[in-house]
Amino acid sequence: METTSLTPNSVINCGNGVMKLFSRIIHDSHPYSELSVSDVLAKSSNIGAIRIGMQVGNQNLYQYVRRFGFGTRTGVELPAEAPGLVRPLKRWQPTSIGSVPMGHEISVTSLQLAQMGSVIANGGYLVHPHVLAWKQTPGGPREEVARVPPQQILQPHTIELMRAMMRKVVLPGGTAHQLHIPGYAIAGKTGTAQIYDYAHHVYTHRYNASFMGFAPYDNPTVLVVVTISGTTGQAGFGGYAAGPVFVRVMQKALQRLSVPRDQPGEIDELIAKEKASNGDKNQVSEQDDVTLAEADGPLTAEEIKEAQGPEAGLSGATADSDPDAPKVPNFVGKTVKDVMQEATADGLEVVMLGSGLARTQTPEPGASLMPGERIRVRFAR
Repeated sequence: METTSLTPNSVINCGNGVMKLFSRIIHDSHPYSELSVSDVLAKSSNIGAIRIGMQVGNQNLYQYVRRFGFGTRTGVELPAEAPGLVRPLKRWQPTSIGSVPMGHEISVTSLQLAQMGSVIANGGYLVHPHVLAWKQTPGGPREEVARVPPQQILQPHTIELMRAMMRKVVLPGGTAHQLHIPGYAIAGKTGTAQIYDYAHHVYTHRYNASFMGFAPYDNPTVLVVVTISGTTGQAGFGGYAAGPVFVRVMQKALQRLSVPRDQPGEIDELIAKEKASNGDKNQVSEQDDVTLAEADGPLTAEEIKEAQGPEAGLSGATADSDPDAPKVPNFVGKTVKDVMQEATADGLEVVMLGSGLARTQTPEPGASLMPGERIRVRFAR
C-alpha cells in the first residue's frame, strides 16, 4: 500500500482459481472469482497475491523483501544461523513475479518470520532478535549483548491496515478461523509452503506448515511462530497443523506474563454459558455458589483423598523430595475452560466442582504431584 494505490477494499481478479503466467498454470486451493486485498490475505489466495505483486513490481517487491530482513542473518546469539534465500534482482526470471508473492523462489527461517511479524506488532520497526541472557566477557564483568537500534521500515498507517487484515485471518472466513484464545483478540497469518525436491527439481505435496501471530491485538505483547515440517493434505495446512500449537504456546505465555485481557467480556459470556449448560450436570445451585465463594479454608481430608486418588499412598513430603516431579499450576481466578485447556496441555488430571471462576485448589500451586494424583479445583461466581 506504500507503493501502489491499492487499499484493503480494492478488488482483485482471482480468475476462479486458475491463472496462466507465461507457460505456467497456477491454482488456488479454493477457487475465487474476485477478492478484496484484505480477503486475499485472509484466505491465502495465491492468484490474488500474484496480482497484487504484479502491481507492486519487481523492484519494489525485492526491496521490501530485503527490508524485512529476509536473505540476511538476524544476528541472534546462536550458532549456525542460516540466512535463508533471496535471489538478487538481476537473477529473477520473467515468472519470478508470480513465484515470490506466493512464497516460491525464496526461503526463510522461523526466526526471520518472527522478526517480520514483530514489525507489524511493534508499530513498523525492524528489531533484531536476541536471546534473553548475559554474555560473559573473559576477565571482565558480565555485559549485555550489543543491540542494533530498531529501524522504521513501515509507516504507522500501513501498520494499522496490516494489523486489521491479519485480524481477519482468525475470524470467520479466514484460513485460521478456528483459532481462539478466550479473553484475548489475536491476529496472525498462516503459511503452507510446498517443500522443494532438489533431487528432482520439483515442488512436492509435502508442506512446511506455519502460523505466525501476536496478542493482544490492540497492544501486542507476545509474538509466536510455529513451524511444522513434512505435513500433508488439507490437515497439513498452516492453520490446521501449526495453529493449535500456537494457541497453546500463546495462551501459556500470556498467562505467565500476566498480560491483561483485551476482551474481558468474553470471559463473562463463557461463565454464563457454562453455568447454563453445566449447571444441572454439576448440581450446583445459586446457594451452592455462595457457599463455595465464602469457603476460604482448605479442603477436607475426604476431599483431599478423593483428589489424590487410590494410588496416592505417599506423603506430601515424599513427593516434594523429587525435584523432577511435575508442579501444580495456579488455577485460582481462571475459568473452567481455561483450567481445562491448561490441564490438558500439561497432561494433568483435574477434578472440577462448581461453575464460574476457580476459588480454591488442592494441592496448592507449586506443590509436587505424585504419579496418578489429581488436582481438585472448586469454582464459584
